[in-house]
Amino acid sequence: MMWVMKLWMLVMVFMGVLAAEKETALKDHNHGEHKALCTVLKMVVGKWGSGGESLLEPLKTALHRTIFGNESGGSLETLRNSLPKVYEEVVQDSDSRNMACGQLRNDGNDYHSIKQPRWSGHSAPHDLVCLCTLGNNSWPLDDTQTASTLCGQEKSALGSGKGNNGWSAIYTGKEQMEATWANVTSKCLEGGGKGETLKAALKEFTDKLVLKPIEGQKNRKQLGEGKPDEYYACTGSPTRGVCVMYYPKLTAHTWWVDLEKALKEDEQLQKQREEEERRKNQEEAAKKDTNKTEDLKSTTPTTNQNEQNKTGTLHETMRKLNLTRSSSIILPSSWLLRAAFLF
Repeated sequence: MMWVMKLWMLVMVFMGVLAAEKETALKDHNHGEHKALCTVLKMVVGKWGSGGESLLEPLKTALHRTIFGNESGGSLETLRNSLPKVYEEVVQDSDSRNMACGQLRNDGNDYHSIKQPRWSGHSAPHDLVCLCTLGNNSWPLDDTQTASTLCGQEKSALGSGKGNNGWSAIYTGKEQMEATWANVTSKCLEGGGKGETLKAALKEFTDKLVLKPIEGQKNRKQLGEGKPDEYYACTGSPTRGVCVMYYPKLTAHTWWVDLEKALKEDEQLQKQREEEERRKNQEEAAKKDTNKTEDLKSTTPTTNQNEQNKTGTLHETMRKLNLTRSSSIILPSSWLLRAAFLF
């Protein structure tokens, strides 16, 4: 009996190991984060439509920042077609991925000779590049890993085996960025509907952000896998990971912060518009009622006047008739004289 129980325990342990391996093998790195970010971008593109002509400020500018990373917008078709040329400059930065995905924006030459043409929070498409591009030696889909996908894509679709095999340091990762743009980012730029659920999608995205405070940066937040320290984050290494590190209180114009504010303001503006429209409709309805009342008042005397005219005409006719009858009885004086001579 004892050996049966031991055998059963061994079977259970073996089944548990198999289940764990299967779960690892099927793991899609950054699955939830990619889905949330991609959904927001699709909703934004849908809301933006053909150029945002019908949108009010500040929402229009916030959508431009989310899609293009600027205030004026650009060509959506051009953006979909290929990785922007600016990434040729991105890979020339020292510690390239750390600077583009894990550090504060270089507003005041804080990094000396580093130009930093892209930074975390620049735009949603850029953050997808940070979140979904293979890291050092194709991490996390290198040969030591059994996980099959990153952001829903196998390593072959993300450029594994090309060039220097991943994005981490200077002069690395251009081929992998291009693959990510073609197979991940461009799909999220296709849009979805008319942005009806944008507010809910943005809430789901911000719920994915994990607070990673350090000295002087209490509001630092991370999207995706990785273990940052005070100086390095989202470098593409096995430790720091493939992710995006945000500094919403310190970096001006983090796209999702601006979008969150703009949606709230737009909601208030839409309410004001609806109230003004309602008031305008009420005023127009009241004006129509007033005009109708005045028309009724002006037509009433005319009716009385017509009745008076009809009565006056009738009286005049009767008077003339009476005169006619009276004249038929009174004989002229010449007739009376002729009658006297006859006698």
